[in-house]
Amino acid sequence: MSRAQFQVVALKAASPLIGLKEDTLRKAARTGQYPSTVIKKVGGSWMVDIEEWNKWHRDQM
Repeated sequence: MSRAQFQVVALKAASPLIGLKEDTLRKAARTGQYPSTVIKKVGGSWMVDIEEWNKWHRDQM
């Protein structure tokens, strides 16, 4: 039986994987450049859904 798997990580941990600085990602999220399914603020911390990021990034190309 397969399970849906997703990974939500802190912006600080995701920024090296994405290849952009934390501040750049944070500012872009505030201006609405990224959908709320990709980067959102949870309990005072910015979080990135890696699966959604990959999906969104592929669609942008």
